[in-house]
Amino acid sequence: RAGTSRIRRHPVETSSYFATKMKLVLAFAAGAAALDPLLARRSVVKYDAKAVDPAVTQRALEAAILAPNHFLSEPWRFYTCGPETKAKLCGLNEDKRKMAEGVPEWLVVTCASEHALDEKLGLEDHAAVACATQNFMLSLAADGVGSKWMTGALGAAPEDVLACVGAGADEKLMGAIWYGYPAKALAEDAKSPPRKKGLDGVLTACP
Repeated sequence: RAGTSRIRRHPVETSSYFATKMKLVLAFAAGAAALDPLLARRSVVKYDAKAVDPAVTQRALEAAILAPNHFLSEPWRFYTCGPETKAKLCGLNEDKRKMAEGVPEWLVVTCASEHALDEKLGLEDHAAVACATQNFMLSLAADGVGSKWMTGALGAAPEDVLACVGAGADEKLMGAIWYGYPAKALAEDAKSPPRKKGLDGVLTACP
């Protein structure tokens, strides 16, 4: 009607969406005194046999889908891996089977974009999935769970990994996330690989 204005909300702005965000905020606030995930998250390859609480994984996945995403295309796809799927993944490289079998949990992440990944919108979708993956690992770290983002180091062809989880034909592998409680507890003072360029080598202060 003339003289009135209506605010149109994007479908993502629902009560359940904000409930999820609030739940995550409260969860991180509750654990804030324990670990700063930005400092504690480091690649972990040795894990304890203790199973990860499904609620921890669920919280991390909910954090993942809050990643920045142009046009809200939601290009991320996640595959949690049960015993049968993990056995298939571990069998893709006999040389690394023993190490892979020592990993309690696997999450395979793919990118499902309507655009070629060398095009602008395809690159934006790829970046969004990378951000989602980082969110996932940071959330795990806040709960004391270690992780490692595996790509080429799996020693398996991407198409073979995708076949293990039944990914769609349009999906591209972003990696397999190994995760579990680390053999050595996460700590904020854990050493990170030294950066050759450091901040000074990559920062330009524009006038």
